[in-house]
Amino acid sequence: MQEQILEDLSAATRTSYEAFQELGQINTSTIEKLAQLQFGMASLGIEGSMEQAKLLTSTTNYQDLLSAESDFASSYSEKVMNFARQTADALTESREEFTNWFEKNSKVLAETAQSTAVATSVKAAKKPAAKKASTSTARKSA
Repeated sequence: MQEQILEDLSAATRTSYEAFQELGQINTSTIEKLAQLQFGMASLGIEGSMEQAKLLTSTTNYQDLLSAESDFASSYSEKVMNFARQTADALTESREEFTNWFEKNSKVLAETAQSTAVATSVKAAKKPAAKKASTSTARKSA
């Protein structure tokens, strides 16, 4: 019976290890996506600064400068909103993966705990009961 308990615990450990590997993969994937988006946003900021510097140095007319700045602001805000949407999508996808992982692994954990409890209770039930002293033995010792 001890062998069965050890097998159950070994299976539970293996299942837990696999579950945490999956969790690690979800975390890694999410971090990679967010890092790429962050890098893209930083690049956009640098490109935007360079574009604004070019506008300021190449435009001499005030009206042309305002028009160019307005176009730049519109284009820049559209790109920033695109990064915001991509980030929201990545986080939503990550949340769904975490939710699925949790639901799947909470069922596995419950099943493992139940099978381990059953094995333990079967082992306890098979133990011989402690012998009670008979009344005649108790009288003799008195």
